[in-house]
Amino acid sequence: MKKLIPFTNTAQTNLFKVAAEIEAISHDTHLLNFEIQGPVERILWPAPAVIESRQDELWKTTCLEAFLSSGNAATDSYLEINCSPNGNWNAYKFSSYRQGMVPAADVSVRLQERTGETQRVRFQIEIKGFNASEAVFHGLTAVIEFTNGEKSYWSLKHADANPNFHDKEGWESATTR
Repeated sequence: MKKLIPFTNTAQTNLFKVAAEIEAISHDTHLLNFEIQGPVERILWPAPAVIESRQDELWKTTCLEAFLSSGNAATDSYLEINCSPNGNWNAYKFSSYRQGMVPAADVSVRLQERTGETQRVRFQIEIKGFNASEAVFHGLTAVIEFTNGEKSYWSLKHADANPNFHDKEGWESATTR
């Protein structure tokens, strides 16, 4: 798994390690795995979903995310995946950097597995409907909100002066090891 780093190091974020990985398992299916280590009782977890469904604005609290694209130029289209630890999800297509956002009606996201221990939680998320050959570049990210109201923004790297998961400078090639 790849280590995610917080945008800002704080007393809270210093207690945690966050890692993620994405794997293409067929021509149109990816598995996204996240692991959060630390005093997980300090994380503000979204309320359990009665029925897991497509929801907007999941990124406003604890949310696991991925960005997938066929190219690393700002003009290249990309897909944004949001998955709440409670199973609610969404997928958006962008025509270029933060432009032309529309729901990705042909993409589905399902939280397949969530396991927890005192100091570690794991999530496995299935993404269907996005061609694996189009996922040449990806950004793996997470928003973690703590019970004290502090929000932290985790990514493979941060290339902007502000937390900006859409900035492809913070993404990597799917072939990077």
